[in-house]
Amino acid sequence: MMTRIISALVMAPIAIAAIWFGSPYFDLMIFVVGLAAMFEWYRLASLEGLRGINLVWLLAGVVYIAVPCVVVIWLRRIDPQGFQFIIWFFVVIWATDIGAYFTGRSLGGAKLAPKISPNKTWAGFFGGIILAIAASLILNDYANPSYGTLELLAASLVLSIVGQLGDLLESWVKRVFGVKDSGSLIPGHGGVLDRIDAILLAAPVAGLIAVFFQIGQIPWK
Repeated sequence: MMTRIISALVMAPIAIAAIWFGSPYFDLMIFVVGLAAMFEWYRLASLEGLRGINLVWLLAGVVYIAVPCVVVIWLRRIDPQGFQFIIWFFVVIWATDIGAYFTGRSLGGAKLAPKISPNKTWAGFFGGIILAIAASLILNDYANPSYGTLELLAASLVLSIVGQLGDLLESWVKRVFGVKDSGSLIPGHGGVLDRIDAILLAAPVAGLIAVFFQIGQIPWK
């Protein structure tokens, strides 16, 4: 667990700095992370025994990874609230991950989806949601402009659940390919895909939330 914490402490300042300074640094970070994720997906889709569906998996990977990357870059570029919104997005995702990890380890209990990810529990699932909502409400106290409490609760709840579903989706993909981790680039975390799985599924939903909150217009309009 210590290796996992140290890796997170190294990565977090880099991500926060890129978010703070915005384009081109944030764009470059997303591009590098997306490229690394694509490489990991390519390696998974090239495994022996899956040759008949390799092309399908490769195309699915392009959509699965590229669309969220484009969305988060767009979210950060929204003027003037892009910085505030993208911070909220990552805080909800990170708080969900932290809450689920520590609550699940501490309380244990019934398994969430034992056939897909045997270590995840219902306690962790709800612990992630609770911490995500709490962090979101605290962050909202310092936001300008701040958002309505009910809207924020609903948005945080949806994003936290979708993020955890993204985690399960990647776990299912790894089971299909018969691997434990998508890679070994990040000590204690596995590969890049293992680290950003929640973000990949949650980012498009965050884009819809931004449009709902009228923070940004749909990019192609």
